[in-house]
Amino acid sequence: MAGRLPRGATGRERSPSTIYVNCTRLMRTSRYGLWVRLRELLNERGLVPADTVLVYLFPDGGDSEFGTVVSDGGRVYSFDLRYNRESMRSARAAVIERWLDITDRWQQEPFSPEIADAFIWKPPPRRTRLTEPGSTLLSPSDREVRPADNVT
Repeated sequence: MAGRLPRGATGRERSPSTIYVNCTRLMRTSRYGLWVRLRELLNERGLVPADTVLVYLFPDGGDSEFGTVVSDGGRVYSFDLRYNRESMRSARAAVIERWLDITDRWQQEPFSPEIADAFIWKPPPRRTRLTEPGSTLLSPSDREVRPADNVT
């Protein structure tokens, strides 16, 4: 029957493809040691956390997590984040042991729908330059022209 929910569904389930929204928010803003350390590690690899989307970060064994990020430039990387999950303090000593550029093959990855959704959702870079009210934005070739020059 069209329009009916599957048996057991309440309609309140969170879409699994929105995990990147929550992961990205935590990666960008959380003060918890693991997220702070992940931001540092991404910076070391030339990624700006404020412009990067963390598609997911899942536990993968006793002392590692498996993750994927989409960079501001559209590159896709998968990685293993290793630390001792038994100790809260070890999160600040986490290391990335495997860092792979999967840009050319992310479509074959198990979570390719989530990666595709992250590309669509990815907020625009924070480099937008807005002009002040009443001013004009000039191209580099027009820089010598000023509004006062046009007054006769």
